[in-house]
Amino acid sequence: MRKGRKIVWAAMALIALIIVTASFIKANWIPEKYAVKLGECKEYEPYILVQEAHYTGTGWVQVGDENGYFSTEAYVDVDLTNGDILPLMEMYDKDFANTFLCKVEYRGTVKHDAFDYEIASYDILEWHPVYPVLRDTILPNWMYPKGFMTKREIGQ
Repeated sequence: MRKGRKIVWAAMALIALIIVTASFIKANWIPEKYAVKLGECKEYEPYILVQEAHYTGTGWVQVGDENGYFSTEAYVDVDLTNGDILPLMEMYDKDFANTFLCKVEYRGTVKHDAFDYEIASYDILEWHPVYPVLRDTILPNWMYPKGFMTKREIGQ
């Protein structure tokens, strides 16, 4: 009787381990949106590179364009008219803020409540994460692929 219980408990533990492993793989290793490398970006022109930034009034800063990345001092706030299509971090940490390549249509400049001056406004036509995709996790970074975002990460 005791031996039978041990076998049942061992089988249940094995099934639980398989379920947890499958859930981890599905959540973290099934690609939904592949990252682009800056050398592959010509087909998306005109584009801008943006990052989420909670210390600004708009929540988004432009960190680059077709010519590459700007210096940190040259980052500018931008108004993204449909910026809610970009994934937002659950807990904002500037060290893990992903960069997004956004194929855009320029809408002109707009007055924003947070600034005394006008800022550029864009409509996002298409977006892609820029390689490497950064993740703030308790597990080691090598356990997570840097070449794509998952369905959970992009909010679908």
